[in-house]
Amino acid sequence: MATSTSGYSGELVDRFGRGWNRFWYQPSDPYVLGALRMMTGLLALYFVLSFTPDLIRLFGDGGLLPNSVSEHWYMEANSNGLNPTRLSFLSHLHTTNELYAGHAIAAAVLVLMTVGLFSRVTTVLGLYVVLSYIHRGPQLATQVEAVLAILMFYLCFGPTGKAMSIDRWLAVRRARKNPAALAQLNRKYFSATIVTRLIQIHLALGCLMMGLSQLRGVMVINPTTGLEWQDPWGAGMAVWWMIARPESRWLNMTWLRNWPLLVNAWTHAIIFFELAFPVLIWNKLARPLMLLSALLIWGSLALISGIAPFCAAMLIGSLAFVSPEALRRGTGGATPQPMPAMA
Repeated sequence: MATSTSGYSGELVDRFGRGWNRFWYQPSDPYVLGALRMMTGLLALYFVLSFTPDLIRLFGDGGLLPNSVSEHWYMEANSNGLNPTRLSFLSHLHTTNELYAGHAIAAAVLVLMTVGLFSRVTTVLGLYVVLSYIHRGPQLATQVEAVLAILMFYLCFGPTGKAMSIDRWLAVRRARKNPAALAQLNRKYFSATIVTRLIQIHLALGCLMMGLSQLRGVMVINPTTGLEWQDPWGAGMAVWWMIARPESRWLNMTWLRNWPLLVNAWTHAIIFFELAFPVLIWNKLARPLMLLSALLIWGSLALISGIAPFCAAMLIGSLAFVSPEALRRGTGGATPQPMPAMA
């Protein structure tokens, strides 16, 4: 009996260890990370450029959000005295020319990150740029900033410039005269797997937290009774609440007032997706269905909620669940020859 138990324990530990190592450390093609870098860079560039019309009005001396206001906001929110506003490069620019010059340099950094030039450096600098805008105006934060910052943070640790980048194109040009060096460019990387897994886990947990928080309900102001707790998601009315807000929606779908069952089904489909995604996305058979559902759910929410950048960030994060082979087939990229792995 003791021998049987010992053998079972040993096999259990061995299988768990091999599965753990395969999940985290099996080298993988960095092609997906290259696509994530490009898409995340484009979203970050949009985020930064969206400040352009109001840059001076918001951050200039005498603007609506002077440094003192943002610093006071952080002092009120953080009892530990942490004040990220002071780390933002925007906090050290005051005149119109200084702000526009810094803004242009920030956009240029994100362009370099997107096209994959000096990727190791520009990805880190791109994260600093995005965090600078977030922490300079924390009162302006929406849902997209958290997801965007998470994606950019993880990409700093991966070989994002090894695929779909100018860095890759330059490396191929340099190696054309040396077939052995050219073959080395097709290596797989441990770090690509680790970064991809971190993004996958964070995205899955984010979907789960959204689903659970929506089931809690919300506090609303009733003109008659005052504050009261309502559950629009559980009642199937959350989608209608978004459709009925003309100031934020991209598409007028108020005609759905005559189709309450469809509105209810749509609302519950969103909840089901957010709760099912963290579970089913890990199953290879269910994964294509969940990715298609992600496209439909986040795409439809972008149209009716007006938070298209957030929906785009969630779709970009979902790209981490696409295999490099499938993505290469979808984009027409050549499949590299297997080579020894690198960290």
